Amino acid sequence: MTDPLTWSPINLGRWFGAQIRIHIFLILFVVFQLLGSALDSKATPLGQSACWLLLLFLTLLVHELGHAIAASWLDCDHDEIRFWPLGNMVTPAVAARSTDHPLVILAGPAVNLVIVLLSALGLYIFAHAQFVWSPWDGVGSPHLPGVADRYPLKSAVWWVGWFGYLNWIVFLANLIPALPFDNGRLLRAHLSSAAITSTKDSTLGPWTAHTCAAVLILVGLVRLFMSKVDGFSFIGFAVLIELMVRAETRLMEDGGFYDDGVFGYDFSEGYTSLEGSAAKVRPYRESALKRWRRRRSELRRMRRQAREAAEEARMDEILDKLHREGRSALTDEENRFLVRVSTKYRNKPKAP
Repeated sequence: MTDPLTWSPINLGRWFGAQIRIHIFLILFVVFQLLGSALDSKATPLGQSACWLLLLFLTLLVHELGHAIAASWLDCDHDEIRFWPLGNMVTPAVAARSTDHPLVILAGPAVNLVIVLLSALGLYIFAHAQFVWSPWDGVGSPHLPGVADRYPLKSAVWWVGWFGYLNWIVFLANLIPALPFDNGRLLRAHLSSAAITSTKDSTLGPWTAHTCAAVLILVGLVRLFMSKVDGFSFIGFAVLIELMVRAETRLMEDGGFYDDGVFGYDFSEGYTSLEGSAAKVRPYRESALKRWRRRRSELRRMRRQAREAAEEARMDEILDKLHREGRSALTDEENRFLVRVSTKYRNKPKAP
């Protein structure tokens, strides 16, 4: 049984040199949207939901084709694409192994942004309709303000308005600097190429992801407090980011070793993947928290040793003065120091 983050049961074949699969998250999202429309009379009509989901798939398709075409143009390796509701489900293992050029990572959001600008310009010139720039206005709504209010549902303006809006949402979502979003992948690629993180000891990526998850949870709670159902989506994205961070932490603890299967082998190509391969041994790696605790303990030990060495040197000076000049020559501070340190040494437990 593989990692649930890699579950992609539907295979769409190879496009532009990249293997295309449908992730389980996208399948569940489509099923829930259609069931909600079919069972709830107050929800978006079923036909309109189906058209909306078709536009979402086209948005994801042009986003990932942007990545694939850029990879072909730059002669880069093609990673497997797993469609989920906001792009490609990139796991930490794929990000760690990836050698994508930054332009390949940026190509997907760039295509979305171009479509957004063309849609906004086309709506303004040909229909005198205002493009919806606010990411809150269209979420959870059966129509877009300024588009479906004035034009029939599923008209040309409706299609262009929703297509541009969905591209805008995917573009904004992929600006989040955490996996599985594109900006998170770009951050990991930058950190892996930096000299200070060549040994994978940096925790900047995971801590950035934790911060993004915390912000998304806060936004989700605020939206729920405002009686907005889309707050659950933000909280869900935060949970997904935290799952990615956990997987990334395991990757760092294993010293870069990571596999999609629990047995340490990928059986997607059959048992031939076992032939001629040496056994992989997972080197022991401390987690970031354990390293911090160990270093803090070492600093405390070093400070204690320095303090004890200073006390011994000061004690030797006082004892020498006591031997030469007698007890009456000691100052009040030296007497207090002598009593305190002598008591400390008497109460110090003896080694067995």
